[in-house]
Amino acid sequence: MEDDKREAKKLVRDLKIITAISVGKNRNKDLAKVLDTDKSFASKKVKELEEQGLVRREGDGKEVRYELNEFNIVKFLQSKVVIKWQEKKKDSSK
Repeated sequence: MEDDKREAKKLVRDLKIITAISVGKNRNKDLAKVLDTDKSFASKKVKELEEQGLVRREGDGKEVRYELNEFNIVKFLQSKVVIKWQEKKKDSSK
């Protein structure tokens, strides 16, 4: 049970980072704000996503920015997130 909570929390954090990068918040200081943490922790978490092939690092030093590997992101989402589509029923009483 505790492992499930930990895994869910990690998934939410990863999705926050992925979403932030996708909307242009692609520097460590931006990601630290999104995660409400310090830059070193944000950097560590982005490094984990890099190792999974989800994020690419661009630039050096203070000019580092992150980009998503869209193909791997889709595979990641398919393996972690189940999206259910519900078709709206037409109101036949009219």
